[in-house]
Amino acid sequence: MRCYLFTSSCSLAALALVALFSNGAQVAGDGGSKQVIQVGVYYESLCGDSIRWIKEKLAPSYEILKDHINLTFVPYGKASQTQDPGTGQWQFSCQHGASECEGNMAQACAINAIQNGEPVEGVQQLTAALVTCAMTSRYPPSAVPQCAKKVGLSDDLQKSIDDCIAGPLSKELLAANGDRTAALNPALSFVPTITINGVNSKEYQSKALHNFLKLICEQLQEGAKPSQCTSA
Repeated sequence: MRCYLFTSSCSLAALALVALFSNGAQVAGDGGSKQVIQVGVYYESLCGDSIRWIKEKLAPSYEILKDHINLTFVPYGKASQTQDPGTGQWQFSCQHGASECEGNMAQACAINAIQNGEPVEGVQQLTAALVTCAMTSRYPPSAVPQCAKKVGLSDDLQKSIDDCIAGPLSKELLAANGDRTAALNPALSFVPTITINGVNSKEYQSKALHNFLKLICEQLQEGAKPSQCTSA
């Protein structure tokens, strides 16, 4: 297993990425005529490979691709889950320990709150900003509340996230992410796993990890590609 604990401090470059995501990017597909590629990101909050991919591959290309992709973040990875048949309570085991489970739940809460509490045209921008902020922070499991404030979520939405983290909804959301991850075909074997238009393949995975911008450019029809695709 290549994923490992990542605890280095948040760099100025990481803060710049948060600012980039928060500068008014439009939701993918806004405008109607643009081709939109569905991108699934299956990751873990304390996985070094997940952190590097979000920081080094997704974030730098997001501004170029924002109108051509629809991102779905699924924090779970190589976790497992069981539900008590009597109480209905969920128990989780995560690859990097209980703290990673907490981080996955916190990000699931934030993603859910943004999806349900923000206008549709701002959902992708804010979700990408928050996930990037958390994943490039000093300690991702505890970063979500601070990142929610940093990316400009309303006080009401911040409270909704805090309440979710502290309550049973966080576990329900993580269990749902577990079901989505378990439904991958072929099964998840590496974190992060990147799907394209719902397809999980070795080819897409390899290309996504090495040059995400080029991969998306290859999926876009001629005439729909951003100009930066010529040098990807």
